[in-house]
Amino acid sequence: MKRHKSLHPLSRDHHHALVEARRLRRAENEQEAAERFIEFWQTSLQNHFREEEEILLPLFAKFTQPDRAEIVETLSQHADIRRRISEMIDCLNRGAIIDAASLKEMASALDSHIRFEENELFPAIEAAVAEEELWRMNGQLAKRQS
Repeated sequence: MKRHKSLHPLSRDHHHALVEARRLRRAENEQEAAERFIEFWQTSLQNHFREEEEILLPLFAKFTQPDRAEIVETLSQHADIRRRISEMIDCLNRGAIIDAASLKEMASALDSHIRFEENELFPAIEAAVAEEELWRMNGQLAKRQS
């Protein structure tokens, strides 16, 4: 699907997150995979969620209803992923075993979330938000990512 260029930075982040989800699914050493994923969360994905919540979704809400299904679902999925990550961090901190099933569930949740944003949220934003506002948002993302 052809994406509006202003959303490319977020789509690139999504690509990296899909790579990390794939690594979780294929992990041979669950502890190392969990540690690597937490590092990815802390250095990249957490900021990506924040950008969506502080820049992208408020912009979309200005052009539609703040309780629109895509906004509510995005925030709900973010909360679910944060909860899963928090549980993973807690397990690592306690020295508890992280099993392959937990990693696969995390990977599945992340994968589903990204597919939702790419296939439902972003097209809805592209249809609702004015072109100049999309580019203004892109500038805000660029400032945060530099």
